Amino acid sequence: MQKNSTTSALVLATLFSAFLVVGCTSNIKHIPKSEAQVPKSQAYNASVDAVWNAAKKALVEDETFKILDKSSGIMVTELRTIDAKELSLAATYFLGKTYKNSYTVNFNPQASNKTDVTVNVKLQAVQVVLLSREESNADVEGYLRKKLFDKIAENLKGQSFANTDQANTDVDNKITSTSKRKSKSKSGRRTRR
Repeated sequence: MQKNSTTSALVLATLFSAFLVVGCTSNIKHIPKSEAQVPKSQAYNASVDAVWNAAKKALVEDETFKILDKSSGIMVTELRTIDAKELSLAATYFLGKTYKNSYTVNFNPQASNKTDVTVNVKLQAVQVVLLSREESNADVEGYLRKKLFDKIAENLKGQSFANTDQANTDVDNKITSTSKRKSKSKSGRRTRR
């Protein structure tokens, strides 16, 4: 009887330890804590068309657009796992969190060759398999904003917008092919009866 209670206590202690260790796990541990100071807006010395194209190119690499409305100056992306770092099912089951994000990007032309871009980041934490909720984390939001601002700046420097039509066509083709793949995967699902 003594041996069974000792074994049970040892099993419970091991499970509790695993719960604590895995419960503290998330897919955002690689994000530096100093990113909270990144402002929500960034000014670029380029026309709104050039900045729009640079942002669209930056987002289409990893994101799927929910809204892409140039006349209103807004882009909104679908939720996706941050940096494609998904936790294992076991880690999620033991209260680990997998964070997902989406962007809302607003474009505000200031002058003929200056554009302000405002980026809002929505975070969602997925925990215990299907439990998810919106959360706020200034470091993660700052990290994601900075990453997007840097990609936009890189695209503005790295591309001559003399050939803007070709750049738009390339990005639009990628958006269209992504949309077609999504609709095929939805239509290819069968329902069980």
